[in-house]
Amino acid sequence: MGLPLEGIRVIDLGQIFAAPYCTLQLAQMGAEIIKIEPPGVGESLRRAESSPGGVGYSFLMLNANKRSVTLNLKHPRGREIILKLIERADVLVENYSGGVMESFGLGYEDLRGCFPRLVYASAKGYASDGPWARLGAMDSTVQASSGFMSVTGYPDRSGVKTPATFIDMGTGSHLVSGILAALLQRERSGRGQRVEVAMLDVCVPALTGLIADQLQARKPERLGNRHRNACPSDVYPAADGEILIFCLTEPHWRTLARLMGREELIGDPRFRNHATRLANVDEVDSAVAGWTRGKRRDELIAALIAVGVPLCSASHGRRINRRSRDGASRDAARQRLPDSRRYQGRRIADQAVGVGGARASADASAGAGRAYRRGAGEHRNRRRRTRAPARRRSSLSGAKRSVHPPGAYAPCIR
Repeated sequence: MGLPLEGIRVIDLGQIFAAPYCTLQLAQMGAEIIKIEPPGVGESLRRAESSPGGVGYSFLMLNANKRSVTLNLKHPRGREIILKLIERADVLVENYSGGVMESFGLGYEDLRGCFPRLVYASAKGYASDGPWARLGAMDSTVQASSGFMSVTGYPDRSGVKTPATFIDMGTGSHLVSGILAALLQRERSGRGQRVEVAMLDVCVPALTGLIADQLQARKPERLGNRHRNACPSDVYPAADGEILIFCLTEPHWRTLARLMGREELIGDPRFRNHATRLANVDEVDSAVAGWTRGKRRDELIAALIAVGVPLCSASHGRRINRRSRDGASRDAARQRLPDSRRYQGRRIADQAVGVGGARASADASAGAGRAYRRGAGEHRNRRRRTRAPARRRSSLSGAKRSVHPPGAYAPCIR
């Protein structure tokens, strides 16, 4: 059985994290991804000179199973080339700041007349029709604007951000859902549509508990690794590291107390229920830490799993990397990684794409960039050229290779 998106072609104008993560997921579902990058050095996330070993590892992680071509979208020839690519595409994905795609003449309103079946997907910081549409947005800035930072950290200092780019990645995943829904609806209507996800939109459901607290007149506060609805809940020391224990329910607490050999705590009025334990949280945490400190993490994990108390070892650095490798699916392990070296306005990945079935190139000195032809199903590596089996067409993309009428791009050329 083939992958669900085989035969779907996606033009990827994404950069950094959100949109590239979206198209990475589409690629893992079988879609053909054609990544458009600026001439010269390619997407800024490559930044090989700032990475150990001269490789942009973040770029490699987010751009496996994609094909790349350099195009200067400000140059007339570069714009003509991308319009020809869009003519044969099902989806366009972008996450430029508000107004940038329109400045290229590639906004949704610019393209919808020529490409009525195109699903035009945008990841933005804020709604494109809102007052903050042109405000530059990164994961950190949206953590601040959404209120995430105000409730993250410790009560005796200012709020802090997390270095994990969970808003970017959540935005990419939400955009995938929108694209899949739009492709399904296109099967019924015959027409594409615009799909937009704002990073701020992704934050609102993640703040559900805190918003509920405010609606119930409870003031949000920073609790560090503690939790206002679960006590005990914190990171506790072990003999060889740290462990997080999360007692969400009263049975969790009673089970933990018995496991610690501290049954007397169950009947103590100070620890009888969640509210009283939270009021005496320092004493609760001291009792739990006194038990965990003398035991190894593996011993604690085995004991708490056996009795059904939620927990996890607190991982750091190399341990996280090893766990991500150990837990990766077999499909993820087979990903083909792109070449992340610098390029001088030439081929910027181990594959590129032909345009209109013929070699389409422009003088690099004129700034248009280049597109290189490959035969159908053909792949290139350093040693030899091989021909892969032809890919089965998905019903979602229609029977013809041209998703839109031949020459549909012509009216869009300025």
